[in-house]
Amino acid sequence: MLVCELTTYRSLPSAEKREEHISYLRCVGARGKLALSGRFADAKGALIIWRVNSLTEAEELARGDPYYQAGLIDYQLREWNLSLKFPENLE
Repeated sequence: MLVCELTTYRSLPSAEKREEHISYLRCVGARGKLALSGRFADAKGALIIWRVNSLTEAEELARGDPYYQAGLIDYQLREWNLSLKFPENLE
């Protein structure tokens, strides 16, 4: 199951907090639970796509993020159904 996490920043994270966030995502990714992540070009938020077994698991991952724990983001989770895939087009 894929779940999209749409985040908005309450305030911009410090470089230290960003490193904690990236480290967290790498650890989750190493367990196969992260499909994609990235900040929006306007730096007002981000998109994370979790690869999970349930919406509850996605909620646990979102709440484990150092950004969330520091009160830096708000987020919304939505289950997502992949329709088309063109991996050669992803950079």
